[in-house]
Amino acid sequence: MEKTSNRFTVRRLAVTGLLSALVFVFSWIQIPIGEVARIHLGNVFCALSGLLFGPLTGGLASGFGSMLFDFTNPLYIAESWITFITKFFIGFLAGLIAHRSGNISLGRDVLGASVGSVTYVALYLLKSFIMKFYIEGQALGAVQTQLVTKGVTSLINAVLAVVVSVLLAKAVRPALRKAGILSE
Repeated sequence: MEKTSNRFTVRRLAVTGLLSALVFVFSWIQIPIGEVARIHLGNVFCALSGLLFGPLTGGLASGFGSMLFDFTNPLYIAESWITFITKFFIGFLAGLIAHRSGNISLGRDVLGASVGSVTYVALYLLKSFIMKFYIEGQALGAVQTQLVTKGVTSLINAVLAVVVSVLLAKAVRPALRKAGILSE
């Protein structure tokens, strides 16, 4: 879809909306880790969006779906615009790398999902440090403790995103091509 046109068509809008809904729903499938972190499946669909439909659709679906999840929790809503930007990079980079040469391959899928996920982890930890230390004024030791917990859970989320999104992409691409939804 991304290759044939740079225009934002009704089909692309519908696909972006559906993928955003999947990111939103799978962000709810979670295991809380203390008060500061959670393991969830939302990032799987952020990466999958980019792997299947390219950087623009993948980035927008990642950003909108994650931002909508933030709208459902008063603790997250003020930072929802930051979530849009940081999560955008998962789908965008996954799609950019996977679709770079026009030939989709397992190696490019793994690299794209990995780069997108690791970039998100770095941006998320940077945002968390700035918010906790500079804006909230928490003690450096407390911030570091929270960052360790957030870092570990974010890396678990990243590994889940890479493994599961690559497997799902491989599984659903043939059906999407046959249905005429995916053209590569």
